[in-house]
Amino acid sequence: MRPKLAEVAHIADVSEATVSRVLNGRPGVAEATRRRVLEAMGDLGYRDVPSHASRSGVVGIITPELDNPVFALFAQSLQTHLASRGMLPVVCSATSETVNEQDYLDHFLTSRAAGVVLVNGRYAQPHIGYAPYLALREQGLPLVLVNGIHDPSPLPAVAVDLPAATSAAVRHLVTLGHARIGMLVGPMRYSTSLDMVRGFRRAADRLHVESDEGLISETVFTFEGGRAGSAQLLEAGVTGIVAANDLMAAGAIAAVRAWGGDVPGDVSVIGFDGTPAMSYTAPRLTTLRQPVDRMSAAAAALLLEAAAGNGVSQTQVFAPELLVGRSTGPVPVGAGSR
Repeated sequence: MRPKLAEVAHIADVSEATVSRVLNGRPGVAEATRRRVLEAMGDLGYRDVPSHASRSGVVGIITPELDNPVFALFAQSLQTHLASRGMLPVVCSATSETVNEQDYLDHFLTSRAAGVVLVNGRYAQPHIGYAPYLALREQGLPLVLVNGIHDPSPLPAVAVDLPAATSAAVRHLVTLGHARIGMLVGPMRYSTSLDMVRGFRRAADRLHVESDEGLISETVFTFEGGRAGSAQLLEAGVTGIVAANDLMAAGAIAAVRAWGGDVPGDVSVIGFDGTPAMSYTAPRLTTLRQPVDRMSAAAAALLLEAAAGNGVSQTQVFAPELLVGRSTGPVPVGAGSR
């Protein structure tokens, strides 16, 4: 027997629209309110409650390690936007040393979570791809992806334009007179690294600066990775370094100083992500900022649509913003003879 909305709404002290959302398994209802509606239905003798009405209001947020400031920033912003829409966000950091991503996904599936947002998940490795996530969606778990997108995503996604970011970084350095520019990237098994290298080479070709293999240093996405990977670039005589994230850029600054140089007097360094902590580096870092809050708001909206069965497989792409600090400056006098 289908419950009469007015009866349930009166007992639960909610609107008929709220009762309808619970009955149809739609998101945007606080967990306490959902329970009150279900209890009211029980009090009225209704027993044929749709199974999707009992889906929890919990939403998983799965990120890589949170010691990278940009992942912590995404986690915080996603929490805010999802909670404001009546969901209960749970942040999970997936690393090789803790619980891995698939374990979290399995848990959210079996616990009937309202959905999951993944930030730079394993799908960012093209050899893994989207198939495992499509299988989860087929089992009823709504998913939204943030960054790490390669090829057209078959799932709702938001992403920053990485080729545009590295192109903008190269252009900025070229306007300062730099012609020998190096690139610090993470492991090339990730689509993020491939996209950044593509943008670097595209800008280098267009602006007539070198982009040979010796000017691209593959390392890891950490401070230590940036410091170690910069050695190759400094030996190659670069006057500018573009790093794949701000942590790597901070490592590059440390490498230049260990080399006996000055930033930006001898080598300019530019990062990517634009997390607030990077404004406290010395010198203050020039970086390309991801619009984390706008991206998180879009991801939250996409998840609600997916949970309601109205989601579409689209990727919303966001442009980064150049923030000019003090880690970039004019090319050193005589650098062309190095």
